[in-house]
Amino acid sequence: MVFPVVQVGVVAADEDGIGPTLWALTATVAYTPLFARHVRYYLRGVRPPAAGWTFAAMTVVITGALPFSGAYWLPAFFVLAVTALIVLPWRWSLPSVAGLAVAQVPLALALSSDIASAPAYFTLTLLWRTSAVFFPLWLVGAVRQLETARRELAEDAVLRTRLRIESELRNTVGTALASIVARGQRSATLLERDPGAASPELAALVETSRGALADTRRLLSGFHRPSLWAELETAAGLLAAAGVETRLALPAGEPPGVISAEFRAELRSITARLLRDDAARTCLIAVTSADGLVRLRIHLNDRHLASMVVSAS
Repeated sequence: MVFPVVQVGVVAADEDGIGPTLWALTATVAYTPLFARHVRYYLRGVRPPAAGWTFAAMTVVITGALPFSGAYWLPAFFVLAVTALIVLPWRWSLPSVAGLAVAQVPLALALSSDIASAPAYFTLTLLWRTSAVFFPLWLVGAVRQLETARRELAEDAVLRTRLRIESELRNTVGTALASIVARGQRSATLLERDPGAASPELAALVETSRGALADTRRLLSGFHRPSLWAELETAAGLLAAAGVETRLALPAGEPPGVISAEFRAELRSITARLLRDDAARTCLIAVTSADGLVRLRIHLNDRHLASMVVSAS
């Protein structure tokens, strides 16, 4: 917002009379709310509603004030260039900016500016002001999109973990608890009819309870150490969010159990290296299992990148 305010001051300082200043001030007050609205929506990653109409209104205001504000109003056209980059598709925005830059030459000649090499001066002013405003906006927008992708990946990882825990609890602890309830009911019935016959059933109930307790402890221990499948899905999700087309080739059957901290650290190191590689376009993570070992091969852009082996414990 500094540039529009400064431009009104430049018109006031260099144009004769108060008329050009009033025109410049009125036009600035009229278009700056629309410009700020476009910027606010852009930083949220959303196209402004009725963006075409508001862009057209800004064009009418800025262009309409030009004959009355004089040649020093020409740098205000950078607002239209930035807005074009924000609200228009690339196939239209870039030609629009180029057209605005080229238009500075005949406009500067028509308005008879007293600046030396006025066409070149106003053209370069529009280009550097457009760059100075748009590129920081683009960077902030990119950072916010990455933050949104990070939150979505974290939420997705939490959801997958919950589903995995629910499935494992249902298949192990849930089955054991159902067995305990059934044995308990049979034991209660036998105690009423034949207390001597209830002893074997009570012993089996105790053993089932101990097994359920051991399974529960094992599951709780495993939840603190992620499995290979969970690590691979997380790595693939991060690479996909960074724009790398990633494919997992996993073997059929039960996935291996927990993995060592060293293997997990190495896999994360390779993932971080891929995220920093600007040339990364496609990634294939292939997993094979044989003889109690799980072999992991990573291919980047159809070239072999790394191999790892982990025990399928």
